[in-house]
Amino acid sequence: MLGMDCQFRIQQTNSERKETMNNKGRILLMVLLSLVVVASGLFAAPVTLNLLMEDVPDTVAIEEQLPQFEAQTGIKVSFEKVVYTVMHEKLVPQLMAQQGKGSYDVLECDNYWVGEFTQSGWLRPLDDYLKKTPEIKMSDYIDSIEKMFNISDKKYFIPLWSYPMGLVYRTDVVNDPAFKNAYEKKTGKKFAFPPADFGILVEMAKVAKAYSSGKIHGVAMQGAKIDPIVMELFNYLVSVGGDIYNRKQWVASMNSPAGIQALTYYKDLLEHAAQPGASGANFDDALNVFAQGNAAFSVTYNFLMPALMDPKSSKVAGKVAFVALPNSGLLGGWSWAIPKSTAHPDEAWQFIKWVEQKKIQKARGMAGGMPAVKWVYQDQEFLKKWPFQKAAYQAIAKDKPVPIVSQSTRMIEIVGEYASQAMTGDITIQEAVQKMDEELNGIIQDDPLVEMQKKAK
Repeated sequence: MLGMDCQFRIQQTNSERKETMNNKGRILLMVLLSLVVVASGLFAAPVTLNLLMEDVPDTVAIEEQLPQFEAQTGIKVSFEKVVYTVMHEKLVPQLMAQQGKGSYDVLECDNYWVGEFTQSGWLRPLDDYLKKTPEIKMSDYIDSIEKMFNISDKKYFIPLWSYPMGLVYRTDVVNDPAFKNAYEKKTGKKFAFPPADFGILVEMAKVAKAYSSGKIHGVAMQGAKIDPIVMELFNYLVSVGGDIYNRKQWVASMNSPAGIQALTYYKDLLEHAAQPGASGANFDDALNVFAQGNAAFSVTYNFLMPALMDPKSSKVAGKVAFVALPNSGLLGGWSWAIPKSTAHPDEAWQFIKWVEQKKIQKARGMAGGMPAVKWVYQDQEFLKKWPFQKAAYQAIAKDKPVPIVSQSTRMIEIVGEYASQAMTGDITIQEAVQKMDEELNGIIQDDPLVEMQKKAK
């Protein structure tokens, strides 16, 4: 019995030794696996955020600050800078991609894409991120800009920059006694500037061309379809009291006295005051005409002013100013958003959190960007460098964004197509507004965004 007991104990001891060795092996394996995971994290390629950005001063201003973000986070950022007219067509296929398969990680979103992008389900709500980021306060943003992006109970957008449109003008022309006399002689009215209504501006533009004996054009225009003509025409429309839709009853309102008046003014200036080829010009073309000193006026974007004030790029530097349009103009803007198709949503939010901190907001403004936050417009250093921004802030307060509908892109196409046909004489202005209204009413039938805005009223 003793021999058997000893044998049993020896076998038990051997078994325990084997089990101990197995346990040590398992622990060693777990340690090795952990080291592999840590090492793979240490040596993994850094995340690169890809953004499609409009090639404008704000983009350049942000790009100059990117090394700071990369140093702080280790996250790289790559900007694909393009002209506005190709942005939508490049974005949409990537937004339709499966989660994690899209090419762009952070979106720069124009305000009139809001309806389409939200209703298509392409964007991530930002509410949870905002709760964890108290330093981003939506109350810091200009009310009219924040409201034109976020119209639902969820936040999808963080305002980036604004582009109120207004009147850019040559101070040497407007202050020239000969121009004032020519205006009063032609119209029988006492000269006063800024013009009290849009009809007076039309008169001034036509007089400017005649007063200079054709050496300068009265107005630099961007009449190309689709976007350029609509963005410019909308200023005429809201300045005379009109709109694409009546936003109380939500019915199309181009076939109205204001709609007809706006198109009439537009055609009058194209034919009697604008540069040759204006009906096919985009905003870059109009900018070049004005920057070369070849026009007295331009209804255009405030973000072009830094370039016009720069003697390296502008012949009108030192004699150019910006003022709000009579009554109202177009209020546009851009915002940040995070697409569902990105593989890096948390890193995307890190970028937005960084770029919207006050230090970077101020740096962007000082570099020629167009702030969307209130406090920058009270900053004396900013206003001293860019005095036109005081007038721009006034324009933001009274300018009007285009209506937000689910088929916003189609809305712009409808107005642009028929407005262009009316300008070329293919159809009359009356026919144009009738066709516009018929199709504009069609695209908002059962539109959830329109129903939401009706209830909000």
